[in-house]
Amino acid sequence: MSSGSNAAPTETPLENDTRHVDRQRIGFVGPKGAGKTTVATMVANRLSERTDVKTVGEAATFFEQPSASPENVGPLGVHWTVVDHSPGTDSLETAGDALDTVFVVVTPAMLDRVAAYERVINQLDSDVFLVVNRFNEHHRDRLRDFDGPEIAERFYEDSSVAAAMPDGTIPTLEEWTTEAILLESLQPERLDSAEAMTALERGHRSIVNVEVESDASALAVARSFRKNGYAADFFQCNCRCHDGHVMARAQPPRI
Repeated sequence: MSSGSNAAPTETPLENDTRHVDRQRIGFVGPKGAGKTTVATMVANRLSERTDVKTVGEAATFFEQPSASPENVGPLGVHWTVVDHSPGTDSLETAGDALDTVFVVVTPAMLDRVAAYERVINQLDSDVFLVVNRFNEHHRDRLRDFDGPEIAERFYEDSSVAAAMPDGTIPTLEEWTTEAILLESLQPERLDSAEAMTALERGHRSIVNVEVESDASALAVARSFRKNGYAADFFQCNCRCHDGHVMARAQPPRI
């Protein structure tokens, strides 16, 4: 859908949301035994396939830390840091504004403990999302009634994941299972491709998120952004209604 220069403005114009996306620090918190380190490790591993990623905390023991390189920051030019916090809220209380996005990792049986984390995170200048680990279908009704942070992802109960971590092996899941976490940390709001292009051109957004229905449409949308001078990358997701998301931003500055 295209719009000419005489098109009427939208009834609800976008409020400016110019996130600082050159560097993204995402934190994982949660009660002991929730699988927080497992989730942080899987996310960091997926990120490392795209770009250099610095890992902090227990999850760092699974990786060799890369040397800082401005060249290896992936198509979007984002320097990522994954912080695996100690269990409980104490380490969060001293985090200040160091985290862009915080993911609270709990099992369905631990949902009543989310509020304590949310209270602390709300005092920080950070977005907050929920990750539900060891999920099974019979938990769906309980999650539907849950009043708390938006759910970024559900990780299904998986015996192979539980067995991998004690052996020092990084668990592997379908790619899109961890992609949703990356999407939420970069830009949770979805726009169509025309709105997204306009938002970048007018400076209303520093990064945009466009849902795409197939690999072919992803290629076309990403090519359109790149043709107009923007950096773009494709992220898969586990939604049944579409194949994934194209993230785009102004070209990062060259160092």
